[in-house]
Amino acid sequence: MVMVLMVFCLGLPKAQATLVLNNGGINILNFGLGDSVSVQNSPSGEPTTLNLVTGGYINPWLDVCGSSRANISGGVIGSDLSALGSSQVNISGGVISNYLYAYNSSQVSISGGSICWELYARDFSQVSISSGSIGRGLFANNSSQVNISGGSISQGLHAQNDSQLSIAGGVISGYLRAYDYSQVNIEGSGFNYPYGTITGLGLLTGILANGDPINIPFVLSNDARIVLIPPPPTFTLTIDVDPNDAGIDTITPSVGTHDYAGRVNINAQQFAKCPDVYVFDHWEGDVNDPNSANTTVFMDTDKTVTAVFVDGRQCGDECHPYPVGDLDKDCEVTFGDFALFASHWLDCTKPECD
Repeated sequence: MVMVLMVFCLGLPKAQATLVLNNGGINILNFGLGDSVSVQNSPSGEPTTLNLVTGGYINPWLDVCGSSRANISGGVIGSDLSALGSSQVNISGGVISNYLYAYNSSQVSISGGSICWELYARDFSQVSISSGSIGRGLFANNSSQVNISGGSISQGLHAQNDSQLSIAGGVISGYLRAYDYSQVNIEGSGFNYPYGTITGLGLLTGILANGDPINIPFVLSNDARIVLIPPPPTFTLTIDVDPNDAGIDTITPSVGTHDYAGRVNINAQQFAKCPDVYVFDHWEGDVNDPNSANTTVFMDTDKTVTAVFVDGRQCGDECHPYPVGDLDKDCEVTFGDFALFASHWLDCTKPECD
């Protein structure tokens, strides 16, 4: 069954053992796991969520399929991370040891962490990068869209087959290459070219909208172009949280005021300060989807949005683990557990018991 799910999700099987998460709930990984993981919708179609946190380790790869989600705030993925279908991946920390693949209309938000090799965006996928690092290059292909407002990319940018790059910040080394009707929008000031469209090849210098310098050679061919855009006016986004006395700090951008222009990605993740556990419920304010933990705000005026959390404590969570001897997994050791133990007294599965 696992192999069938892998073929459906990826198109070809991988040889390593794979843990399939398709329970339609929230799963937290804070320990080492010597298997690959595939996060999939439940049999009834509900999205499954995986939170990879500090101490978590997946080897070699993580796949996120369907409309399911992965929130990476810490830990390590031993090889690749793939976002497929209409899945959502939010990366705010941790390490992806090799490649990040965003395929098939997936949505990837990067606000921290490290991708040691390359990022590939394909087939109508959407990627936003506000922080973090990419050790080598970024490749956008087949009508994908990549928005870069911060972070670092060490070995250049590639856009091909009607893809779009929008750059308002970030430290970008290497070179920029665009082909086949792709467009690269660059916001900033002090450019050595006038605002508007650039074609051909050359060297672009200036200051990006967030204040980062840009100094990059470019090659544009097959009707690809760079469009230089003056920075838009900024507005104040105020992020609040409810309850505001629990120390909830799992919101991006952080609680407080920030200056932004245009569309801003916002994200709220589960918060735990044992014995308390809070889970996201909804946003209040002018957001695109108030019921999605990962959504956007369009900044055309000053705005305030509030992330509303509710009590998420439940038996078996990271703050309320199953005690030793709790055989029926109800977080209590009772006569019912003893009865289960007694009913299997002297059971033996050793080979010599066959």
